[in-house]
Amino acid sequence: MTDPAPIDITNIPELVRIAEEVEASKKPRLLKRDNMPLALLTPVEQKPSHQAKSKAIKETLALAGAWGERDWDEVEAELDHIRHSSKPTPPFSL
Repeated sequence: MTDPAPIDITNIPELVRIAEEVEASKKPRLLKRDNMPLALLTPVEQKPSHQAKSKAIKETLALAGAWGERDWDEVEAELDHIRHSSKPTPPFSL
């Protein structure tokens, strides 16, 4: 599908209201005239910016070495303490 031609709706308040409702609800709306479908108004998916992607990657990579600075014997003892001090989770079925 090719990119649709834009239409400026700034001066069409009722259409602005409907478009804002679609954007907020993230649900498409079918536009009709005399009970006949004319157009489908769908929310636009915003792609994350390059900066947002870069920031997310940097934050994720920063976590990679977080455990490396801790003494493993201490970590193991803490995890063992947590495991033995909390009640077991009851079984469940799907």
